[in-house]
Amino acid sequence: MPQTIGICVTTKDSFSRVIGIAEAAKNSGRKVEIFFTGDGVHQSQLSEFTKLIELADVAICEVSYIAYGYKGIQIPGLVDKDFVTQARNAEMVEECDRYIVL
Repeated sequence: MPQTIGICVTTKDSFSRVIGIAEAAKNSGRKVEIFFTGDGVHQSQLSEFTKLIELADVAICEVSYIAYGYKGIQIPGLVDKDFVTQARNAEMVEECDRYIVL
């Protein structure tokens, strides 16, 4: 079973770091999970966001997404089950071998 890297994204200006970490982890054979919350949900509106979906299991905090006015806005590659609560974030902390917060 490959090691898992978890990334919690809470900032809106860290996309290049997120994609760089995800690419490096994936290229070294690791599984990548990313959770976007707070200001981090703004990154879901970037045109390059779909590239992350190819690299990692992506989840978005539904409460933050709605709070920032994105309710009803679809993200290509994500489905309803990818919009989660903070409980998923807690699960990632427990499950991942390494966990990074940006």
